[in-house]
Amino acid sequence: MFGHIPILGKLSFQRKLLLSSLLLSVLPVLLLGTAASFVASTSIQAEVNAKHDTMLRQIEFQVDSQLKRLDYMSIQIAGDVTIEKSVRLGISMDDREALESTLDMVETIRKYRTVADIPFNAYIVYNRFDTVYSNKDGLLTKQTFPYFDVLRQYTPNFTGSLFLPSNTYPNQPDFLIVRPIGSSSTVDGVLFLEAEPTKLYELLQSVQMGADSQLLVVDRNGRIVLSQKPQEIGTTLPTPFAKKLAASPSGDSRAKPVSYGDDDYHVTVHRSGYNDWTYVIIVPQSDLTAKAALIRQVTWLIAGCVALVWALIALFASKRLYNPIRTLLQKLPNRAKPSDDGLQHLDAFMQQVMDTNRRLDNELREQAPQLRENTLLKLLYGEWNDAEFAIKSQQYELPLHGHSFAVCVFEVDAFMEFRNSYEGKDRSLMMYALTKLVAEMAADAEFSSVTVSPSLGQVALIVGTDGPDTAFAERIEQLSVKVRHKAKELFRFTLTAGVSRARPQYRGIHESYLEAIDLLSFRLLLGHDLTISQRSIESLDAVKQSTRNLIKRQNTIVKRIAEGDMDTVYAEFDAMVRDIPHQVTGFKPVIGIFTNLIAEIDHLLDQLGFELQPMFPYNVYGRMNQFQSLDELRDWFKQQFFPAFHEHFEKLTVPNQTKIVHQVAEYIRNGAEGELSLQEAASRFGLSSSQLSRMFKEEMNVNFIDYCIQARMSRAKEWLVHSDMPIKQIADRLQYTTTQNFSRAFKQTTGMSPGQYRITVRHQQ
Repeated sequence: MFGHIPILGKLSFQRKLLLSSLLLSVLPVLLLGTAASFVASTSIQAEVNAKHDTMLRQIEFQVDSQLKRLDYMSIQIAGDVTIEKSVRLGISMDDREALESTLDMVETIRKYRTVADIPFNAYIVYNRFDTVYSNKDGLLTKQTFPYFDVLRQYTPNFTGSLFLPSNTYPNQPDFLIVRPIGSSSTVDGVLFLEAEPTKLYELLQSVQMGADSQLLVVDRNGRIVLSQKPQEIGTTLPTPFAKKLAASPSGDSRAKPVSYGDDDYHVTVHRSGYNDWTYVIIVPQSDLTAKAALIRQVTWLIAGCVALVWALIALFASKRLYNPIRTLLQKLPNRAKPSDDGLQHLDAFMQQVMDTNRRLDNELREQAPQLRENTLLKLLYGEWNDAEFAIKSQQYELPLHGHSFAVCVFEVDAFMEFRNSYEGKDRSLMMYALTKLVAEMAADAEFSSVTVSPSLGQVALIVGTDGPDTAFAERIEQLSVKVRHKAKELFRFTLTAGVSRARPQYRGIHESYLEAIDLLSFRLLLGHDLTISQRSIESLDAVKQSTRNLIKRQNTIVKRIAEGDMDTVYAEFDAMVRDIPHQVTGFKPVIGIFTNLIAEIDHLLDQLGFELQPMFPYNVYGRMNQFQSLDELRDWFKQQFFPAFHEHFEKLTVPNQTKIVHQVAEYIRNGAEGELSLQEAASRFGLSSSQLSRMFKEEMNVNFIDYCIQARMSRAKEWLVHSDMPIKQIADRLQYTTTQNFSRAFKQTTGMSPGQYRITVRHQQ
């Protein structure tokens, strides 16, 4: 917890425990006090915001009501027939009609002023006669009209009136409402209503605000229209508050306070929908938070007292909590007396165990796919009995169920072309794609099956069933045909499938695999891109025997080449040539037999890390198609192919011995938990048992069996020291039949029993 803090990281565990106890006991109290303080402050702020918003709405309603009455009065006066007639005829003492109209106009203005609940003065501008009538000043010329500047800039608008707050123009202490008189086509005059804002000021001043708080009404240009302080009317709102008004929607009181001067202010905004005025309350932030600050102080005082009580409890409890740990420290090796820093030894020991377990778990997960594949390969090779494989199947969740099992082996027909076309990762990806294709098509066919690639160019499909019958065999053959066609469609090669008969229990899978491989050998005489099953060759007894004899001789030739026994190679080759005329009809199958022999030799070289083609200045596969007789084939093999191959092979295998032996050693170390045998390793690397034994002894200075024992003992030492795995389980995992046999072998290697070794090494650490 404190490892990343340099100062706290140096504390002993007991003091860290004390500090943790204090934090766990005091911190919740402090957090609770903070939360309570925050809730109180938030509640008070919300209450103030709601109060301000209600206040602004009420003021807006009353102000808008008075302005609407004035505006309505201006509409009545401007639209009155008497007023319109007077404006049209003008004011004259000589014209009787004009005189009567003037007198009627004066009387009409008097009546409107009498019934109005808001005092006002009326000014009527006679546009045609450059005359202005005022109930207050009488007749005026336009030049002596007090609002001449307003009149010059006024543009008539019959859809609405122009409202001018106080101090919009110089020498304008009152509110003005300006409206045109006449028709929309002809403006005969202009009406000015002049109203004192006294009632509006009294309305704002009736609101009780703090000493430093303000209630304002601002127009769209940021100019103060109404204020509790009359001297501010007509001035511009300070920039910080103007920006606040522009950024905040109506009723938004959650924004940050506005900084102005040395103080912060809380601003509440409400916009009127009638005339686009903004009603604003500006309150110092300190006035709003005073009550919340008092609540915080009281809350923190209570929290501090509670925290002190819990701190004393934590001090006592931490000492009691450390006693069991002190007892545990006394039981660790080399711990005669516990100390404040003694827990570091326990932590180091537990960390070492956890790291080892984590490393072993990661290794196991990384090797799971390989272990799964190795399990299936051992099943094909007959190295598992039913009970062992049942355990492995459950461990790796293999979807293979049933009482009987058949094996279908798919093999690339033009193997050497396949190998030469794909190299490195491309080859691995192609085999993965082929294996995936077989698995997915088998799953689509609703088979209980697993797939594995025993070797390059080969994929084995193991299928389980509860009731093997003719229909089951036909389904597998149909699936193999679909797989071959799909592979031919997707890839650049063809497949031949060998389908075995179903055999009971897991141990029969090995025999089924051998049968499928044996069926594939009939390609020499039957051709490629086929599905070959036991049923399809039941009537070809002669073909079966001939194919088996030829395959047997070819395998012997390849094996002797690997061992360097060229005399036997030539003898077997001569015997094969003599048998061919009695077993094969037609020259095309003969070409196939010899081409297959070259492919097997090429496959041997590939396993050893070499290539066949660079040994010859021409394409050996292409040369095969140029021969016209068996004699030409025989002479070319004996006079050119075998001598050239033997010469290059001898030069290549000597420096490659070290590489092969190191690969075998790595194979032993990785497979220390499995059953290791010289014969299996030799087969895996394409060597004879005697050849591998000699090479291993020369390179490693130890024989194969002793090296296998050393690998198993190294793995046993690792488990004994870094895990709590029982000795019996270690013996089982290393393939020892009994614990006694494992203990005897371990003592012969280390000089002590497994139990003694575990105690001794851990004590030293």
